[in-house]
Amino acid sequence: TRVDRKYILTSDAWQTVLGSLDSAPNVLEIDGHRGFRYSSTYYDTPDLISYRDAAHRRPRRFKVRTRHYVDTGAVAIEVKLRSVSGTTSKKRQWLEGPAATGSNVLPTEAVAFVRGFERIGERAHYLTKALSTSYERVTLVTADARVTVDRHVAAVDAHGCRMDYGDLLIAETKSVGGAGAVDRALWASGIRPARISKYCTSLAALRHDLPANRWSRTLRRHVPAAQHAAAA
Repeated sequence: TRVDRKYILTSDAWQTVLGSLDSAPNVLEIDGHRGFRYSSTYYDTPDLISYRDAAHRRPRRFKVRTRHYVDTGAVAIEVKLRSVSGTTSKKRQWLEGPAATGSNVLPTEAVAFVRGFERIGERAHYLTKALSTSYERVTLVTADARVTVDRHVAAVDAHGCRMDYGDLLIAETKSVGGAGAVDRALWASGIRPARISKYCTSLAALRHDLPANRWSRTLRRHVPAAQHAAAA
């Protein structure tokens, strides 16, 4: 359970922020590698209730996705729950088998896991693939937060339409309380939290028929590539 803050910035700006920290953060490294490839598939109801709850800022909402750790082959089903207080709780269960990766429908064991959440319940049987995303992630750990930095972020909807975020980085700080050292360094550099969701913002860029006021400023200011792809 945590408080998330997301930022959109350039690589140069991120290097400036890192250089301003009093102490360098630890970096996740496995077998000499610090960047790891991810692929996530988001599942929603036919009427996109998960997307629409977020678009209308409903205080209690959920998000369902499978996450594929490309470099290791591991796959997990994840449920993210947003509370009235603004905190995010994420629950995960590991999956096995090829059907777990990017399937149009949730694998049977994933349905059983998802339906156990009160906010989802029987809706679990109607969830289908709405969007897939891919990116490369670096994970940092400081004394007061965990920070992920994603690059090469791209998304494809259920109809095969694609968009990407160009050379921009999407950084996210995850802490159990108030702002941490990385948040304060970002603010000192004039970089404020942005409204962005890989699922919702990407789908809003690709589907002009959906309510998207919540992310319109982000798309207009930071993601010209998304607008171009949506109009194509």
